[in-house]
Amino acid sequence: MPRLKIAVIGGGPGGLSAAQFIHESGNRPVVFERENRIGGKSFSFSSGDAFNEMGTCYTTRQHVIVKRWMKAHGIKLKRLGEARYDDAPVVDYVKGGAGAPLPVQAIKFLNAATRLRKRMVLEPANPAVRAEAALTVDAWLARLDLPKLDLAMHRILPAQGYGYAQEVTIGQTVQWLDFDILISGVLNDMHMPVEGWSEFWNRFSKRFDIRLDARIDHVERSEDGIGIIVAGERERFDALVSTVPMDEFAKLTTLLPAELAVLEGVAWQNYTTTLVSSKNWFKGAQVHGYSRACKDPSLRGAMLGSRREGGVMEDGASLYVTGQFSNGELTPAELREILVSDLTRLGVKAETLIYARTWKYFPQYKAEAVADGLFSAMHEVQGARRTWFSGATFSHELVSSVTARSQASVRDLVNRLG
Repeated sequence: MPRLKIAVIGGGPGGLSAAQFIHESGNRPVVFERENRIGGKSFSFSSGDAFNEMGTCYTTRQHVIVKRWMKAHGIKLKRLGEARYDDAPVVDYVKGGAGAPLPVQAIKFLNAATRLRKRMVLEPANPAVRAEAALTVDAWLARLDLPKLDLAMHRILPAQGYGYAQEVTIGQTVQWLDFDILISGVLNDMHMPVEGWSEFWNRFSKRFDIRLDARIDHVERSEDGIGIIVAGERERFDALVSTVPMDEFAKLTTLLPAELAVLEGVAWQNYTTTLVSSKNWFKGAQVHGYSRACKDPSLRGAMLGSRREGGVMEDGASLYVTGQFSNGELTPAELREILVSDLTRLGVKAETLIYARTWKYFPQYKAEAVADGLFSAMHEVQGARRTWFSGATFSHELVSSVTARSQASVRDLVNRLG
């Protein structure tokens, strides 16, 4: 029989991967998902006979565990088609930067990132380490004289919805941007599930106790156990793993001081994906990025990138998914207007804007919070009042990063309580 009964809040990649690791440890997970589907930001939208990835779209070299799960559940992978940036191969765009050859700059970047990452773990209270971690990505790269890597960040950060290099801290970036991600991005070594992300998570989660449409009223936490109250009914658990954003968790329970520090240190962004049909857009490459939008934060809302999807409409138009930062100050109508304007600038006629979805996406760590010890607070909250955390707040939006965080959190939980 399972030793521990563990509540998991959130049925996205963070919650489902946590449920898997809990199950593997011989304990029982119960997943609470407030929507009527699982998958979170992994969402395959059907359009006619084709489906289109409106959230999670690809795997990288980092996705070792996820790829193993996909293989076990009969999910096949196909390589992402050619990616271009300003209508040139991504690697050519990056090589166009000044300074030493790209391999030299890449090695220097990886060595410096590894050193900073280790120092953040070994010397979390060191003011110099905190100050370096609080630097923006572009400032840190300028300090190291890495102009080619600065160009690479256009593809890796804003084009993928991960913020601007002028705003995102290097301390947050080095938590997930390693050799595998760098090579995957520059060489376009990325794959997509043939059957779709939604289908993968549906197959993956069949063994678990998942409560859909579960609107949690309150979470009771103490050193003795956890109480989850839904529709007035209380259910007891031995521990809790929360994978939802901290501001949403705060609506369910009273936060501890370290949890409040995490809440106040994170600024969530919004990212809008739109499914567009067009008869005269690109056919050869599968992905395009646009430096105009990716280099200039003042153009927030401009089209960052686009991806050609499978399937053709009855009128012969092809399908594309576009990405825009939206961040609340832009209404859906304004985003639509900006998108149509950007398409017109490229000489593209949009036949139909079929579907748009705005995601609460990419928790950007505030520079002042990083300097004040945000990463120490994120470590401190793990296990307090039998509560552990995973999800994008504590890792990164990449499914590989979320999965790794869930694995670490569950391992810590089992070691302490098992």
